[in-house]
Amino acid sequence: MSTKIPNSPSLKAADPADSDRGFFFSRSFFALFWVQFLGAFNDNLFKNAMVMLIAFQLSRSGEETGLYITLAAGLFILPFFLFSSLAGQLADHFPKTVLIRKIKLAEILIMFSGAIGLLSLQMEWLYASLFLMGVQSAFFGPIKYSILPEVLCEQQLQRGNSWFSGSTFIAILLGTLVGGLVVSLENGTQWMALAVVLTAFLGYLASLKVPHTMSQSQALRIDRNIFRSTVQMIRCGRSYKQAFFAVLAISWFWFIGAVLLSQIPAFVKYTLVADESVVVAFLTLFSVGIALGAGLVAKLFGSKVELSLHPLMLLLMTLLLLLSVWVADRFAQDALHIMQAGSLIGLSEFIGQWPQNLSLLFLFALAVIGGAYIVPLYTHLQLQTPAESRARMVAVNNILNALLMAVSSLLIMLGYLFDLSLPTMLVVMAIMNLFVAAGFYRYQGKPTVE
Repeated sequence: MSTKIPNSPSLKAADPADSDRGFFFSRSFFALFWVQFLGAFNDNLFKNAMVMLIAFQLSRSGEETGLYITLAAGLFILPFFLFSSLAGQLADHFPKTVLIRKIKLAEILIMFSGAIGLLSLQMEWLYASLFLMGVQSAFFGPIKYSILPEVLCEQQLQRGNSWFSGSTFIAILLGTLVGGLVVSLENGTQWMALAVVLTAFLGYLASLKVPHTMSQSQALRIDRNIFRSTVQMIRCGRSYKQAFFAVLAISWFWFIGAVLLSQIPAFVKYTLVADESVVVAFLTLFSVGIALGAGLVAKLFGSKVELSLHPLMLLLMTLLLLLSVWVADRFAQDALHIMQAGSLIGLSEFIGQWPQNLSLLFLFALAVIGGAYIVPLYTHLQLQTPAESRARMVAVNNILNALLMAVSSLLIMLGYLFDLSLPTMLVVMAIMNLFVAAGFYRYQGKPTVE
């Protein structure tokens, strides 16, 4: 199944001057890229610095640490449920460039609040700032992907999505690593307070260079009842069958991604019996793999949106996940002896361990496929939604993404509650992925009338 690009006035005509300078450095994309990259980086910079402070300075027991960190994760994702519907309506009604600048200005103010929390080590300030960062991200989310068809020409759209999708994971990785490392240094909270404010300020400067766009639906009446508007928006989104299918497929990717990113530390420590350096290697290769896969799909298919390979991609992801669990299970007996000795394997030793070192390669390959999987779906969503409703459809996507990520966390918690091992839960997820692949394949065989 491939997507035919409709004749839509919202899709920008090609600019020869932009083509001459190269896509990435074109005036229609360069500033927008840095706005979204710096936003994702700053979210994770502040969030992980806060997590490290909770773990090593602000909590007094393992149970308290787990409770505080879980609360932080919930407070950050809650705004996506609460405010995405309002954000989608605003983004469809008002010029998106104006909204971006206001949101980025708000980020500076929020990060001043975050800096106060970091310097004072007051939990209330930290939690309030994290929640407000989640609100800011929730309002930026519908704009992020809905503005691309307004500033890019048809042939550039998939390439723009590949840059956005791949760089998001790189930004998450960098923010996580830098936030954890810097806050652990001497005077680390002072440096981190300066970093989050400076990053927000750079994001605002980049927003001033984003090309101007016109509002798409000036007649839209904004419903401020967030619960009613959320239900109505999802119901309306379902009427665009192909776009809503893309939303479901993207949300499933975030379900898998949330499980893997959250459980990599536990998998490395308790299944592979390796230390923090191996965790960093897994997270780094996972993020780089997503970025590589996102870039490859744009390179191989250009502007053509091809979904016919997606069932095969899901099958390959299942196979790679099962292989990762299998090689780890083969090492289980040796791992037991290592744990009894009270030591964990470092990165150099892990790379020399056969066959469990293959799990690093399998996860990297899975991430590459994941990057190639998600980019055409975002482009499909954009092209199959009318311009005047596109931001609201992206908002529906964000709501369901957040929902499935929350569900994945709950299922993992239930698994641990029932004494299931992590490898067992990963096998269950791999089996679930087979059913999703079958559903994707069946959907492709059905004619769809929009």
